[in-house]
Amino acid sequence: MNKLKLMTLSICAGLSMLGYSSLSIAQDKLDNQKELKIISYNAYWGMKSDKSEGKQKFIEWAKTQDADIIAWQEMNHFTRDSLEKFAAGYGHKYAVLLKESNDPTNDEFFPTAITSKYPIVNVHKQVDNLWHGALFANVGNYHFVVTHMNPFWTSKRIDEMELILDSIRYSNDPNGKWIIAGDLNSFSPLDKSGYNESVMAKDLAEKEKARPILHNLVNGKMDYTVQQNILDRGYIDVLKHKYPSTFVTTAPTKIFYDQAKTPLRYDYIYVSPAMKNDLVDVKVLKDDFTDQYSDHYPVEMIIKNN
Repeated sequence: MNKLKLMTLSICAGLSMLGYSSLSIAQDKLDNQKELKIISYNAYWGMKSDKSEGKQKFIEWAKTQDADIIAWQEMNHFTRDSLEKFAAGYGHKYAVLLKESNDPTNDEFFPTAITSKYPIVNVHKQVDNLWHGALFANVGNYHFVVTHMNPFWTSKRIDEMELILDSIRYSNDPNGKWIIAGDLNSFSPLDKSGYNESVMAKDLAEKEKARPILHNLVNGKMDYTVQQNILDRGYIDVLKHKYPSTFVTTAPTKIFYDQAKTPLRYDYIYVSPAMKNDLVDVKVLKDDFTDQYSDHYPVEMIIKNN
């Protein structure tokens, strides 16, 4: 074997070992973490409230949170490259975008995304039969589903969630550690005591009259089927698990929007039964930044990393 071939093989082997070493270090770091902080945040139309180049205000906020993993919704106008640069700004080396628009001017394109300090693997991008789509990805032993459900039709939301739940059921690890996070645009039966249903139904009826595309009432009433179906599969609504007797809202924020008269909870993190004993803390993050920069508040969950 000539010297050039030997040199080439040596370089390739070195690069391979370097890549393996880097991945091994990242995995060891994850394994050694006693707790993981996870945030889910609908960032409002591609963070349009942040006019800075590269969304520096969101970056500074994310830095202060120092989350291990962030599930983002409404990442309009982000590309793979811009998401990776954005995530690197707050210390996340890994980032995956659900979908990327071919039209950079398209304001009606709502991808989800996930960013992490640790490798994101086994990614599946489900866009068929879903309004915005669902991003399936693993970080360590955790299976994430980051989604943003249909905002217009209850019946379609029911179908979307059934698709997601069946995707988990027929996966290779249906009884594993699953986390469903995102803006689910639907009401939980666990929040019934927090809603004045007659007022809510009237408000929703007025909105449907003004916008014929909306079909969120079912037989003139609020509907809880989407969330009930998740609960019926054994999943745990982590915010309600933490505050079983308190109605904690996630929308609207202080400066937004057309829902201002109706405090709502549309933003959820669910975990599978395998994670029930891993929950450490859950909260809705309400601060000076989140009051101003989206119409939804983010939800934070801290878990034991077993």
